[in-house]
Amino acid sequence: MQALNTLVTPTGEPAVEGFFEHVLPVSAEQKAMIDTLAARLSEQAMKEAIGVKVWARDANWRQSIEDYISRPTLTIEGLVGGYGGPGGKTILPTKMTAKLDMRLVPDMTPEEVMAKLRAHLDKHGYQDIEIVKNGGFNYTSSTSADSKMIQSLRRVYQSYGIDPLMSPRSGGSWPGSVFTGPPLKLAAGHFGLGVGERAHAPDEYCLIKSTNPKLHGMDDMVRSCVDVLFELGSAN
Repeated sequence: MQALNTLVTPTGEPAVEGFFEHVLPVSAEQKAMIDTLAARLSEQAMKEAIGVKVWARDANWRQSIEDYISRPTLTIEGLVGGYGGPGGKTILPTKMTAKLDMRLVPDMTPEEVMAKLRAHLDKHGYQDIEIVKNGGFNYTSSTSADSKMIQSLRRVYQSYGIDPLMSPRSGGSWPGSVFTGPPLKLAAGHFGLGVGERAHAPDEYCLIKSTNPKLHGMDDMVRSCVDVLFELGSAN
């Protein structure tokens, strides 16, 4: 527990030495996108959707969006150890396990961060703690808003009467670097119409059939993806 306590500051910031060394700064163009997101999205609706009262580091709404897309995180997912059954036992745990996740942003790499985590633990006297890497991939996935791919997606949204919001990056994980990184260096982006909520929860849902012209169901989802293929094929 003392070792875990050294990994973050009292406010929850990653405290591993050099953790922010290779974080790619947010560009002026990306800052302008964030300004638009903050102006058009509802802070209160977002707080209610994810069940929070304040943002990390006591950030304001606009700063919280920038943090979400640009700052790496270090999170303790779970702790397992000792006896937790009924009654008491006068024993000490023979093994304790902590599961962590570290969200990376461009230009960080899993190899770099794992080495820094090992060095951090060793420096603080925890050479006996074993680190087991369960997975991870490079998150150096970013596509220019001016690319043919993104502009094609934007035009399809506009053809449906939608003024799309542009986000520099997503806070979630996806192996986009397989396509955007070398050797392919292709453009990649997310697209789709539809109504859904509560991703990854037991009650996650997606609207299949809609009688409301302002809400898109499955037919529109499929049609929009076909429209994107035609738009990309005809784009100069």
